[in-house]
Amino acid sequence: MKIQIFQFQVIDSDTEANLNKVENMFSETDLSSTDVVVLPEMWTSGYDLENIKDYAADHLEPVKSFIAKLAADNNVTVVAGSVPNTYGDSGVYNTAFTMDNNGELIYEYSKMHLVPMLNEPEFLESGDKSAEGFEINGETVGLAICYDLRFPELFRDLSLSGAKIIFVVAEWPIERTEHWVTLLKARAIENQCYIVASNTVGTQSNGTEFAGRSMIINPFGEILAEAEKDTEEVVTAEIDLDYIDQVRTDIPIFKSRRKDLYKNL
Repeated sequence: MKIQIFQFQVIDSDTEANLNKVENMFSETDLSSTDVVVLPEMWTSGYDLENIKDYAADHLEPVKSFIAKLAADNNVTVVAGSVPNTYGDSGVYNTAFTMDNNGELIYEYSKMHLVPMLNEPEFLESGDKSAEGFEINGETVGLAICYDLRFPELFRDLSLSGAKIIFVVAEWPIERTEHWVTLLKARAIENQCYIVASNTVGTQSNGTEFAGRSMIINPFGEILAEAEKDTEEVVTAEIDLDYIDQVRTDIPIFKSRRKDLYKNL
């Protein structure tokens, strides 16, 4: 399976400019043999929490239509990062979705873990459903959003549901880059699956600088492809899903688990 991550700087509070940027990246990238394209977190708006309500209403469906056309026109599945969204109530959600290569919605998930250090609970509602496995090209995958990365139980739950790839879409700050890299590799190693992580770059208007370093990691914890910390670029890797079985045979952690003794899980 060939995967490409679009790493770019999100323009604060300018949906049209961000849509144009993504459309240009699709047109400028050779997608002839690509199976999956991955976008980052909050890529239509930037991380502008104080004003997020202003553009969350009636936002998700037009973006879905935009991505659906790109997916169908290019014959690729798009893990479309996340966007601000309302579900007809007063709350704003951080909602990720995926469109298949026919432009059909195959998965939707609203971020369940909100970041207290960034006061997200003041501006966002937590999703009321856990992330679940879904299928891309007949293979089970999972999806997590940014702060979700710090919760190993979510990733274990996805891997036990059969996920061979877990996509992580993020706007991860540069001051916690070491956490980003370490946690991504740990999730790949402990679950013996592929991790595909999409992050943004640049500095937004409130001074937050993002870490970049989008990457694709194999089940042994090796980085197959990685972006720089400060450049807009496309990260590309071909992944061998059969390698998962090899790693799990060589190091059979799933067979060694002692569920009978894990009292608090």
